Amino acid sequence: MRTSLVYLGLVVACLSPIALTLLLMPVVPSMQMWDSLPLSYALNKGHWFITAIGAGLAAYGFWRAWASARWWSKTLMVLATLLCAAIHMLHQTKMSAEAMFNEPTVVARTSRSAASFSDDSTMYLWVRQGGMIAGYALDLVAHHHKIIDTVDSVPVMVTYCTMCHTGRVFSPVIDGQRETFRLVGANKFNAVFEDASTGSWWYQATGECVVGPRKGTIFKELESIHGTYEDMVMVYHPTEDMQVTTFVPDAASEERAKWSSGYARTVGDTSNHEAPRSLVLGVTVGKDSQMYPLVELVRTKAGQVVRDTIAGTVIAFRVPTATSNTVVVYRDSVGSDIVVRSTVEYRRSWEAFHP
Repeated sequence: MRTSLVYLGLVVACLSPIALTLLLMPVVPSMQMWDSLPLSYALNKGHWFITAIGAGLAAYGFWRAWASARWWSKTLMVLATLLCAAIHMLHQTKMSAEAMFNEPTVVARTSRSAASFSDDSTMYLWVRQGGMIAGYALDLVAHHHKIIDTVDSVPVMVTYCTMCHTGRVFSPVIDGQRETFRLVGANKFNAVFEDASTGSWWYQATGECVVGPRKGTIFKELESIHGTYEDMVMVYHPTEDMQVTTFVPDAASEERAKWSSGYARTVGDTSNHEAPRSLVLGVTVGKDSQMYPLVELVRTKAGQVVRDTIAGTVIAFRVPTATSNTVVVYRDSVGSDIVVRSTVEYRRSWEAFHP
């Protein structure tokens, strides 16, 4: 009975890190589709309290059982304690989303001339603010999941989730203050961020705070273009007095970021347009949205112009010749100066947040 208290205490002490790993990491993919953030948030907030209760039970069991326990029983109790400590250490380091997708230690960009892009086929997330256009190589954003920067004095948070193929650019200014965030994991195969001020949790796909004191608050989304330099020029038409810059990876992250090479041109499942990882084009006008299976469009209408009406607004886009190519949606007609908010992402992501 006394040794049982030791093992019971260690199980309780390991409960929250194991549960949070299963709920917030794709260890068991099917668990990602649960709406588990309220439970995960509660476990995260009570993590050290639960651990302290377990440690107290285990310590009391050790005190009562150690003197009369045989050598093999003592050995098992010590090994179980070391295993519990290792689980906590992994949860804070190797199995931590924040550690796996580390922040850049230095956020810097370099000015680029048009000539420097002559052989550059890199896919970027482009952000235009004032007289400056900033490009963030999508493979690098995929590694970090978020990069907080300032473009022409405007704070920006450039984000990309590798599990759902979603790129978003938000303003990190909340309640008039520039906020900082950390990656806590994922739910519905989408990255979840925590703000430093209140500990609230936000979805990357929608920019909505779903649990915590700021629940219901939504990020201000900033206009962005996902594509090559040529794609950006076709949409933004930069003038000679506009400065074009690109993000420079810092030395601490460059080697670790190599695993994400190629994410920018990920095409997912092209065998079936209804597959969870097939690419779709999602278009949002106001509170209304529409999904277009990109895999099917490329197969049947490559190069053609598609026109539709969403919430009374006419939208138009040219179907690319490959699912890895950029798609830009315009208002009224292809080539107009008004770009309509759209994303290319996995079907499972779009349907999870636009049921």
